[in-house]
Amino acid sequence: MLCARVTFPLEAEIERLVGPARIAVPASVLRELDGLLQRGTPEAGLARALAGRFASIDSTGAGDTAILELAVERRAFVVTSDRALSDRLANAGLDVLMPRDRDRLVRRAGRSRPAGNG
Repeated sequence: MLCARVTFPLEAEIERLVGPARIAVPASVLRELDGLLQRGTPEAGLARALAGRFASIDSTGAGDTAILELAVERRAFVVTSDRALSDRLANAGLDVLMPRDRDRLVRRAGRSRPAGNG
């Protein structure tokens, strides 16, 4: 929700770090934001409006697990400020883009996974 609270150059920062990219939001995230909006969470409306600017991707499940599964399936970058989700994504070998300060993202490299025996 940080990107919704401040004027954050999300698209420019993603392009700076990874080059031209298709930005999409998992349907599970949209459902979660809709629920927060219905409960009156203050920044939910801004976050939902920001998310609505991008394409939606079908996803099953809910929460961080749904994001992780979709990102692994698509070998996608994820933008998040959630440290626990970032750890799970990095452990799965995925790079994560994390907000820093009020106007930039940093890239956290995913951990290499050792080759299996079969």
